[in-house]
Amino acid sequence: MYASFCILALFSVIDAEPELVTYDLGEDLTYPLYCTVDDFNKSSWKQGSTQITFGNRSFKDRILIDSSRSKEYNLKMTKMSKNDEGNYLCTAGEKTFRKYILKAKESASILTDISNITSKVGDTVHLWCNATGYPEPTVTWYAYQQTVSGGKFENIGISGNMLGIRNISRNCNTIYQCQAINSYRMKKPVAKNITLRVDFFPDVFVHDESNGNEISNGASILGRKQDKVALSCLVYAVPPPNVTWSRDNITIGTYHHVNGIIEKSQNNDTFLYELKTEPLQIKIGISVTLDFQLDADYTFASYHCNAENEVGSNRKTVKIKHVQKR
Repeated sequence: MYASFCILALFSVIDAEPELVTYDLGEDLTYPLYCTVDDFNKSSWKQGSTQITFGNRSFKDRILIDSSRSKEYNLKMTKMSKNDEGNYLCTAGEKTFRKYILKAKESASILTDISNITSKVGDTVHLWCNATGYPEPTVTWYAYQQTVSGGKFENIGISGNMLGIRNISRNCNTIYQCQAINSYRMKKPVAKNITLRVDFFPDVFVHDESNGNEISNGASILGRKQDKVALSCLVYAVPPPNVTWSRDNITIGTYHHVNGIIEKSQNNDTFLYELKTEPLQIKIGISVTLDFQLDADYTFASYHCNAENEVGSNRKTVKIKHVQKR
């Protein structure tokens, strides 16, 4: 009965889980890795599968054996580095007496990785935050929200190294930020931005004004000679679109997104039109406005705003009808 008990006790020591030991980079190991052995001269320490000591000999810099007490074969280490992390075994032949895992204490950091991702509407995207450090960092995700008064990152309630977005919509088009922090010498988290670009074909809207007054029925305008008209084509698209205004089948001018320049037609009867652009607030887009006066018969016509990018194209039409003065 006693022999059976001793065997069970022996196996419980050998099969015990490794003891975790943490250390500060650049510092000495606070306490030795303790180990009680049968024979000092036949004992060794291993880092993983690599033997680093045997008896009183050390095969690695910054390592000492402490055997000041009988049967003890303790491992001391100085000026700890990242390379010292790993599994440590106190052994004699095939016999293992103690197991340790050494882990360096580090403030949270985020490894440099992909910072720009392009997708399409309906895709599934995984954004990764490769945060490292010990203790294990807490990772929180934020999304940039643009408003009229400015913009800021807001917590979206997701934690963990991966942010998964299914069935992506154009509203997912923004900058995401992961923040990582742990309890080791940190007061503020570190952060990394990931820009998610969701490509979609242009959404086109036309805002109409006549003599400074907004017109509710945007598809059709009743006008008289000398009226001043402003047709603003509002386009939301990713990638940015080229936007063209035309009258019937005659091109008036085109806004080129690459250089931000408006190229006007050389047709003589389009010179009376003024084209101007401005970026849209809150959403991703451009406004291309056509300003002119109804001072010729041909100005009473159908006006088309056509927007096109790599994903597709879209068009809106406004028809101006001539109303005779009473």
